[in-house]
This record gives sequence, structure tokens and C-alpha cells, in this order.
Amino acid sequence: MPKSIPKAVPGSSAKNSPLRVSARTVGLALLGVVLGLYLVGNPLLDIIELKTYDIRLAMRPAPPGDPAVAIVAIDEKSLAAHGRWPWSRATMARLVERLDAVGARVIAFDVFFSEAENRTALDQIERLEREQGVGGAASPYARVKRALAADSSFGQAIAKSGKVVLPMVFLMSEEEARHLSKADAARGLAATQEQAVKLIRDRGDGRLDFPMPRIAGLLTNLPELSAAARASGHINSLPDARDGCVRWAPLVLRYQGLFFPSADVQAVRLYLRDPVFALHTTRYGISGLQFGERLVPTDEYGRALINYRGPPRSFPTWSVTDLLAGRIDTAQLRDKIVLVGATAQGLGDYRTTPVGAVFPGVEIRANTMQNLIDGDFIQRPGWMFVFDVALMLVLGGLLVALLPRLGVRLGALVTLALAGAYLLLAIVEFRTQLIWINVVYPALLLVLLYVSSTLVHYFAAEREKRQIKHAFQHYVPVAVVDQILHNIDNLGLGGDKRELSVLFSDIRGFTGIAEGLSPEALVQLLNDYLTQMTDKVFQHDGLLDKYMGDAIMAVYGAPIPHPQHARLACRTAVDMMQELRRMQADWKQRGLPGMDIGIGINTGPMVVGNMGSRTRFDYTVIGDAVNLGARIEALNKQYGTHILISEFTYHQVKDEFPQAREIDVTTVRGRSEPVRLYELMLAEDYPHLDWLPEFARAYQLFRADQRAQARPLFKKLAETYNDPVSRYYVERCQTARRRRGD
Repeated sequence: MPKSIPKAVPGSSAKNSPLRVSARTVGLALLGVVLGLYLVGNPLLDIIELKTYDIRLAMRPAPPGDPAVAIVAIDEKSLAAHGRWPWSRATMARLVERLDAVGARVIAFDVFFSEAENRTALDQIERLEREQGVGGAASPYARVKRALAADSSFGQAIAKSGKVVLPMVFLMSEEEARHLSKADAARGLAATQEQAVKLIRDRGDGRLDFPMPRIAGLLTNLPELSAAARASGHINSLPDARDGCVRWAPLVLRYQGLFFPSADVQAVRLYLRDPVFALHTTRYGISGLQFGERLVPTDEYGRALINYRGPPRSFPTWSVTDLLAGRIDTAQLRDKIVLVGATAQGLGDYRTTPVGAVFPGVEIRANTMQNLIDGDFIQRPGWMFVFDVALMLVLGGLLVALLPRLGVRLGALVTLALAGAYLLLAIVEFRTQLIWINVVYPALLLVLLYVSSTLVHYFAAEREKRQIKHAFQHYVPVAVVDQILHNIDNLGLGGDKRELSVLFSDIRGFTGIAEGLSPEALVQLLNDYLTQMTDKVFQHDGLLDKYMGDAIMAVYGAPIPHPQHARLACRTAVDMMQELRRMQADWKQRGLPGMDIGIGINTGPMVVGNMGSRTRFDYTVIGDAVNLGARIEALNKQYGTHILISEFTYHQVKDEFPQAREIDVTTVRGRSEPVRLYELMLAEDYPHLDWLPEFARAYQLFRADQRAQARPLFKKLAETYNDPVSRYYVERCQTARRRRGD
């Protein structure tokens, strides 16, 4: 580790350094940076790209033609007519019968029927039948039972229709699935496994264990309803984790080794008269879904980008109550997929989409079904990744070659022309080919290349000042460096006397730690420790004076004066110990040896300035107060403490650190006058401090040479509160007794 800051002599010639930086070198570096960001992904830039995608989608005109999907809505009007949700299964049976009668080709539900209706009443009637010894058709309760058995009538209506698709829901987290027993999960899988994809056309290595969203459980409808339905499929919506917006439709999900299509896929299969249905896979994941001769491409997770037709109510929508009352033109439902779902605000089935912040979930499904029928999902093919990289290389390389030869104005025109051409290409491809081309990263590249080329001569003029700033940033905070650079002439030999605070920290038992590690592991461990500790120094405007092996020396109040330098030093010490606790936990998990540190702080007059020769010097502090800080740090081992401060520091921080306690008055090596020592007590070491008055009483007895009275008090504190300072005084009291012959 470096022990000093080498300084160049101010005023030395800058002829040996280049006066300007090559624009092409900077341009190539920026090209590499932007490509690197694109390859690894950047959360901010990715969010911006998503928002540009949303804008392009919202501005795209609605596809022409009458949609094949219609919505029958459980809306506020229906709730007012039929009561609050859930409705009677008898009402749902009437709805299915009505839709069947008007000629709907497929009836798809966006509502879930996982619990039986009127089960409590039926249980009571069956109990009465058993008590009275009656049953079957002869039971006096038979008519009541038939009236209450609405689930059966609903199931019969579904079975009779032969065109109903029911939903199921996959639980995506353990928290959601914790209420499901293993038996429930097994029954759910058994009831739905027939819905899994039967035909898989694999172009990979035959292994289907590629990554997909993890599923913790499954919710299904009542068994009698699931058995009656023509098909079932999941209705999971997977919002983008980055902003919660629903852009993708998960067409296939994997559960217990089986691939389950969505309810939208199942509805479209029925709409297309049950064509041959197959899942296409590669070694990397899913590549698409096949309906007969039609292939719907997906990403590797089985998702497709929804091509929304427009804002809410872009699909024909009618109220359930109007349908049941015969108040609509049923010809508009004939031969369509009729999707039954909630649009009432009180039912809460709303999502955020690119075309609306409050968008009915049922209409998201309608868009997905229409996309499956029309084959017009937004495309983001795998080769687009290669296209993006190649295009950025071409555009970036062109600008890197041209901009150094062009002036500022002509360079701006060329850059704008290239950016405009690229943006036009992205818009045209999106509107005509439904291809999503990334615009943010190329735009960022063009802007950065132009700005860097334009500003390079300004950077060259400031090169020497930047070099000094870069060197100092490793030792003092950036804000301090900026202030130094305003008066750079002061970087000459010399110094002045000021009141400052100095902090010393040292690792305890470092030699033993070093013996148990390889040189590489030791260096890594030490670098990690010093990096984190140095960051704490900088956070509190400290100057890193030097590293001394595993020890750190920091100064507060210089080079920029700060009236609260003692407080800054103490805050640094507390933060260093807290960070060390975190690092200790990490080292323990990694099987590395733990380490502990001691910190000493002193405040007093010191000489600060540049000291050394005319060709090489260091900015540092010297003086008796500095030496005292080093001696105080070494005393931590004696007392078993972590942070010790002198009385000179304590008097300036006692209002901010009331938990500091006086622990001794001692004479350190190299100093004739005794110094009063205080410990900064950490909450992690001392969670309860109500015993401090008792310690102060024992300490005063000890200072008054009443050690026989002090010893039992110290012993109690040491045993009860595991106080190392009290243990130290127990030993001192015992030593004094032995000397006296007690």
C-alpha cells in the first residue's frame, strides 16, 4: 500500500504531457462503454428504452377490421342488477346457456370458481337426511337440494355447451402457495395435467430443463367444473419487474415438468377448430407455438409482446345484465370468442399497460387472443441483438472516423442526420413490420461521440489540473480536492500550525491472520478492508494521510479547515466499526478469518503542510498531538476497547456522544503529562447502558484508592454485562492486593 502522496512540483513544464486527447481514442472508448452497457444491461437505460417502446405502441394506429373477440363485462351496471360478486352459479349457468344460444364460438371465463356455492346449507340438509333416515329422490329435501346445487347446474351448462374455457392460476411465490397442502397441489395437478401440451417439437439436445419462471403452486376450479369445461388454461399476467407494466403475455408456463398453455391459447385453439397444436423448443428455451400451419414466435420463456389495439374499450363490450335481459344485438357475438370478465372498479382487476395506466385485465386477455388469431404480436427476434450491436458498430465507427475531421457545426449536422435516419428506421420497422428496434443505446452512443469530440480540446487545456485532482481523490473527498485546486499555488513546501483531529486505526492480531492465508487471499482481504474503511474516512471529509501496513492514519480539519473536525473523526470511528461488523459476517460466511480493530482519536495543535524534498513531498501532519493519537490507539488492546478518544477530543464531542465514558487517566510513552481517556461505546457492544452510573461509582472508588470497595463492583459489572474495561480493573485491583499482601 502506498504510504505517501507523491506531488509534482507546481509550475513544472507540461511539455512532456500531451496537450490534447485523441478524439478517436475517446470515441472508441465510448463505443466500447456503450456496447458494454448494452451487453450487460443498464436499469436506467433499459427503463428509458421501455418507455420509448410504449410511446411507439401508443402512437401506432389500431389494426383495421372487426375483432374476433368480444367482451361480456361484469360491470357496475351488472353488479347493481345481480348483486355483489360472486354471483349465484345459477346466474352463471344462465349466462353460459345464453351465450351458447346466440352462437358464440368460444366462451372464455376470466373469473375463477375455486370454491363451492351453498356448501354449508347442503351439508346441513344432508345431516338432516342421515338423522331422519331419508335420502335420494324420496327425500323431502330433494327439491331444496336441487335448488342449492347451483354448482352442478353450472357444470351441466358448461358441459352441454362444449365450448367453455376455464381459467387456472399458477402461484409464482412460496408466500402465495403456503396455504396449499401437498394433497391440494397433487389434486390440482391431476385435474389439469390433461391440459398440458402433448406435442413438443424440440430442435435442441432433447433436454427441456431450460430456465423459465419458477412456479410454487396451482389453483384450479371446482373439479366438477374443470371436468365439464372443454379446456382450461392459466391466466397469469407477468408484469415487468422494472416498472410493473404488462407488455408480455406468458403463452406457456412450465409446472412439475409439464408445459401448460394459457387460457388465451386454449380459447384460440377452439376458435381455430382445434388445429394441431405443438410447442417448439431449442436448447436455449421455447421458440414458438404452432397452430396447424401457423407458427407464433415467442421468446425463450414462452412469452410474446402484446400488440395492443388501443386504449381501454378497444374491443366491443357489453354488460352481462344487458345480455341476459336481451337488450343487445346478439348477432355481434355470433361466431366470436366471448370473454367474460370483470371491468367494475370495485373488483380491482386492473393493470398498468403501455396504452393505459388503468387497464382492465380482461381486455389484456382480449388483446392477446386477437394477436394469436391475427399473428401480429410485436416482434423482438433473437437476431435483433446482433443487429443492434452491428448497427452501433457501423454508426459509431463512422462518427469516430468523421468527427475529428469536421467542425462543430458540420459535425452536429452529420450526427443529427445519422440519428434521424436511425430513428426513422426504428419507427418504420415498428409500424410496418412490428419489429422492436432499440433506440436508446444507439442514440446515447451518437450523443456521447459528438459531445466528446466537441469538448476534447477543453479537456486538453485542463489536463494538468485533472491529473492532480485524480491523484488527490484517493486521499481526500472530491469536494475537498475542488477547493484545493482553487488555490493550487499552496502546494509547495511548508506548513502551518492548526488545531486538528487525527484518527489511527490498526488491525489486532494481523500477524496471526496473515500466517493462515495465502499471499493472494491476504492481499484481497486487506484490500477489501482498507477500501471500506477509507470510504468511511472520505464520507466524513477526512484526509487519508497514509497507510502503514494494515494501519490507517486520517486527519480532520485539513487541508480545508472544518470547525467540527473532532466530531467528524468520531463519526468516522463509529461508522468504521459498524462497517467492520458487516464485513465480519461476510468473512464468516466465506470461511475467512475474522479481524478486529482498535481506533484512537486525539485533538490538538499540529503542524500541517507539504513536507519532504523539493522534488518529492507529502501533505501530512506532525507534532506531539499526532504521536498521542497513535499511543491512544495502541491502548485499546490493554483495555479491551474498540474506540478510545483523548480528553481534548471528548470536550468537543461530549454533547453528541453522551455514551462516552471516562475509563482512565494514564501517562503514555513519550509524554510526561497524564491524559484522560474516554471510550466511545457502541450500541452493538453495549445494548444497555443503564449500568454506567454503577461503573462511574466503581471508577471513582478506584481513583480514590479505595480498591477493595471498587473490586466487587467491577467484578459484578464484568460478569453481568461482559464489560472488558471492568475486567481490566478487576485485574488491577487484584494486582494491588497482591502487592499489599492482602
